[in-house]
Amino acid sequence: MSASTTEPSVDAAQRSPYAMVYGGRTPKARTVLVYGNCQAPYLARMLATLDDLNDDYRFAAALCYALPGEARAPAIPAEDMKDVALLIRQYEEAKHNPALEALTSRLPAGCPVIRYPSFNMYCQWPFETMEPRNPHDPAYPMWKRYPLGDMLGLQIARSGLSGPLAVAAYMDLSQRKMPNLHVRLQRDIERMQRYDARSDVKLADYVLARFREEHLFWTSGHVSASAMAELTRRVAEVARPVLGGSNERAAACLAAASHYGGMGEHQSPIHPVVAEVLGLKFWQADYAYLWQTQHWTLYEYVQRYIEYDMNW
Repeated sequence: MSASTTEPSVDAAQRSPYAMVYGGRTPKARTVLVYGNCQAPYLARMLATLDDLNDDYRFAAALCYALPGEARAPAIPAEDMKDVALLIRQYEEAKHNPALEALTSRLPAGCPVIRYPSFNMYCQWPFETMEPRNPHDPAYPMWKRYPLGDMLGLQIARSGLSGPLAVAAYMDLSQRKMPNLHVRLQRDIERMQRYDARSDVKLADYVLARFREEHLFWTSGHVSASAMAELTRRVAEVARPVLGGSNERAAACLAAASHYGGMGEHQSPIHPVVAEVLGLKFWQADYAYLWQTQHWTLYEYVQRYIEYDMNW
């Protein structure tokens, strides 16, 4: 007996918000599993907007990582493992991921698989690191108020500086510590090309043609609505022999779905030196980046981050 027939059913109210299901909910609807990092739920939701699939499919997102405080990635409920038509999985360089192994062990024999690369660009945020600070904060219990760390901001914070002096110290230190951004960009390019070579869906050409012109990357792994729509279009094109539908209708549906916006509620500010060296034409010195419920310029963000300001 397969694992999918022995696992208990999970009520919709008990579902993890990061293992979401979109699209057809009729008894005839088959499941398309969309596996990957935080991009997977957005991809699943966008695929479900393709209305010429006639509610024949439900798109269930499966995360490749455990949520904060959990030992393992959220499992797909048994009812969403029934009659799986396709697995759309993000390429991973790790040879063994328990989340993927648990998912694939429940697939029906002969289930087709499509691989897609992740959207990542690290060179725009050369000082990004893990955020070690974790004060009690009921408003942001899971991902923290500042989920993305900055190694130089942490150094300034440890020095005890605050206010405008902290911002000035950060800008001075960051310019002195700035790495070779051309080398960092080349690493990103090589990684994207390597991922493309191991995937059925390609993304490197799109990123390299657009990242200087458009604010595609909101963080090193969260992207804009247009970038997610392009990934969805390319995945749908490769999946068409299985799912059906048309390129023309997909384009119309994805254009209409732009109101979903980009990924998440954070836009990491971009350093002026990074913008200049990488030639980011969309960059503006006074741009107010989205941060949860706030909109901050780079300098406002730096001060609040260093101080771990919770008064908002």
